[in-house]
This record gives sequence, C-alpha cells and structure tokens, in this order.
Amino acid sequence: MLAGISAVARFVYLPPLLFCLTLTACQTIEATGARHLSLIGEQREIEMGEASNEDIVRTMGLYPDEGLQRYVQELGTSMAQTTERPELPWTFQVVDDEVVNAFALPGGYIYLTRGIMAHFDNEAQLVAVLGHEIAHVTAKHAVIRVSRAMMTQLGLGVATIAVPELQEFSAMLGQGMQLLFLKFSRDDETEADDLGIRYMLNVNQNPREMMNVMAMLARISETGEKRTIPEWASTHPFPENRMEFIGARLTELGTRDFQPVERESYLRRLDGMTYGPNPREGFVRDTMFYHPELAFQLEFPQEWRVVNQRSAVMAASPRQDAAFQLSLGPERDPQEALQAFSRQSGIRLLSSSASRLHGLPAADGEFLAQTRQGVVRGLATFVLYNGRLFQLFGYTPQQRWSQYDRAIRGTGQSFRQLTDQRILAAEPLRLRIVSTEAAVPLRELHARHRVAIPLDELARLNQVEAEEAVDAGRSVKLVVGQPM
Repeated sequence: MLAGISAVARFVYLPPLLFCLTLTACQTIEATGARHLSLIGEQREIEMGEASNEDIVRTMGLYPDEGLQRYVQELGTSMAQTTERPELPWTFQVVDDEVVNAFALPGGYIYLTRGIMAHFDNEAQLVAVLGHEIAHVTAKHAVIRVSRAMMTQLGLGVATIAVPELQEFSAMLGQGMQLLFLKFSRDDETEADDLGIRYMLNVNQNPREMMNVMAMLARISETGEKRTIPEWASTHPFPENRMEFIGARLTELGTRDFQPVERESYLRRLDGMTYGPNPREGFVRDTMFYHPELAFQLEFPQEWRVVNQRSAVMAASPRQDAAFQLSLGPERDPQEALQAFSRQSGIRLLSSSASRLHGLPAADGEFLAQTRQGVVRGLATFVLYNGRLFQLFGYTPQQRWSQYDRAIRGTGQSFRQLTDQRILAAEPLRLRIVSTEAAVPLRELHARHRVAIPLDELARLNQVEAEEAVDAGRSVKLVVGQPM
C-alpha cells in the first residue's frame, strides 16, 4: 500500500503510591455503575485517541468515499449523543481494509473496515456494531486496561530502533502481542454487547439485528479465511456465545415497534465499493511483491512473511529474527539520503557505495543501529525512481548478520521497474448491487453474472444460504471484476 497500526500508547513510569494512589484513582463508570482504577483523565484520553488516530489513518488509510464517510459519521454521532458521554469529540471513520473488523480507541474514535461494511445487510446491522464500539468508549475499557498496565509498569516487549526510517517495523513485529488498548477481555465484550443494546434502543433501532451480525461473523469464522478474520479474534468470545447472551437480553424487551432496518437504501451506498484486497496498492504472488500503482516489484526470500501497509511494505523471516522494509522518503539524491541516514543518532555506517540498480540511481551502505534490546546490523539502499526516493532497509541482530546477509542483499537488489502490462492494469474487485425481476436461485445469479468469488462466499456476503432462492425485487450484492 505505502502510505497494523503503530498506535501504541506511550506509558510513563509511575512510582507505586500504594493505597493513596489506588483510592484516589478509582472512579465510578457512569455507563456501567462499576468502580475501576483509572489513572487517565478525560483530556488525556482524548489526546491518546487523537495521536492514535493519526497513526491508523496513515497506516490503514480511509476509504475514499466522502458520502459513505459522512453517512457513518452522522449515524454514529446521533447514537453517541444519547450515551453517558455525549461531550466527547466522537469520530466515526471507514478504513480502507478488507478484513471484517471494527474497533474503538480512547476518546471516541470508532473505526469500521470496508470489509465489514460490505458484509452488513442493512443499516440496523451497521448501527448495532457502532453501538458496540461506542460502548467500549463509554465503559472506558481501554482507559481501564491502560491504567492497570501503568500500575504494573507493563512493558510492550518490542525492540524499538531509534531511527525514524526503521521504527515502522516495530508495529509488525508486535502483531503477536496485541496493542494493549485494542485487546479487550471477554467480559469487556459482553459488557459492550449489553450497552450496545441500550444505545440501539435509544435511537429506536431494532437490536435483534445484533443477532444477525453475530450469525454473519460466525459464518465467516467457520471458513477460517485469514484475510477476513482479525488476528485477535481468538481473544474475543465466539459469536455463538455472544448470541446466547444477546438472545437472553432480547427476550426481556417484549413487543416494540422499531424504525425500518433500511436495507435497500443501505445496499445502494455499497454499489461500486472495493471488495477484497486492492491489487493496485500492492500484492504478493509466490515470493514476488508487485505494486501496480507505483510500478515496481521486489522479491522477498522464500517463506518470509510479507505485510503490505499504506506506509511501508515489510517482511519478517520465519523466526522473526530478521526484517526487511521498503518505504518512501523525501525526494532527494540517493547518496545524500544515505549520508543523512548515517548522521542519525544510534547509526554507524560501516561502508557505502554509489551505483545504479537496474539502471536506476542508487546508493547503499552497511550499518549498525542501536536498539533498546541490542545492536542490529543491516543494509540500507536508496533508489531514485519516477521522481520518488525508495528506502530499503534489511536488518537483523548483529550476531546473526552472517545468516541473513545474502538474503537481505538479494532482496534489496531485486528492486526494479514493473513492466508486465497485465499486472500494471490490475484493478480491484467491486460490489455491484442488482435487483432481481423474478425469484431466482442464488446459484443461477452467480453463474449468470460470472461473479468473481465462489458461490459459498457470495452466500455469506448476502447472509443467505448458497442454495436459497432470492425473492423477486430483492437487491443482491454481486462481486464483479477480474481476480488477480
């Protein structure tokens, strides 16, 4: 992508003040009535959210549909104003990510991926997820967990390199360890479901659509498709367990009239939406990474794990003891860029050379870099291509350099212009909303329109069964385009 998430809270050391600190820091959470430790005031909470929001927008990017963004902001704001914390600067955004996911940050920052937006069947389901994420904020789940971490001086355990060009990789290395304030407990999730029902009732939306959202998530979870399931899904209650709790709560509501779920109007907003990965922002085939938009390719070592983010393309060795990163730098001469890199604190350049890489102006140098967990050795390469400076860094702990020297050099030297016209012309798959004139089996629609995804996946996308017939006049989501 070249433009996750490096939104890691920066904790400061707080000396243990024993019971004095504990007692004064305990507060009653208005949304839940429970008392919890909280060392973070509301203004600091908002500042944490603002800083993290900048990281998320830079790393994931916002989905480029202003109308859709306004729609989600308006829906979210109208619900947030009915909660116990209407004064927060509530911000609701759709991020440009294929994964079926939604998450909340402190201070009222709520995110939905285009992946989950594509899988909703109506507006009420969108509101159900907004209510759940709003609840994480009103219940101060992130604030409470960060406060506990501060009390115990909990470390994040990730080596951070004191060099700006290399810091992005710490976010990828930390994926096995979830970002603290994005990882909620099972009790937190249950509490958010409960509050979410309350907030749906506040705006007269039918909370029974929460059950349909859980059923949709359960069907996706059953597929085991990593590209559609958040990596932290195992830390959340299974959708089936949440359905049991939500179902019990719904039985307490009795009979009540709710506003329409707004299926047709919601689906029309999705027409033309990008579906699945966007190949124009880069994709991997075998060991080769292609970026049609920037017209370059790069080959990674066999079995290295590649992560394509908007701000960088990164890869880690199978044992995660070596890393490679490509990012864009300010436009300048490659030799000047290498010298500027070498002048940074914590860097010692061991050698340098200027040359041409597959006909492109380039400069590279071996270096040592000081990290909080020791010295790493690496190779920095700067290439000027199409008016952009590409920065390529490969590195590993100093004592392991001999194991990875060849792989890192080979990756850097593989950078070159992309010339394959078929790859350069790659376009993403897109949603197409059609209305049936007569009742027709979904299987027939799949064949008739040459849908670009398997029938089972299309059924999950429409929240129906594969062999089910679609009623006349009903809108259906199709996926069109040429898969890469």
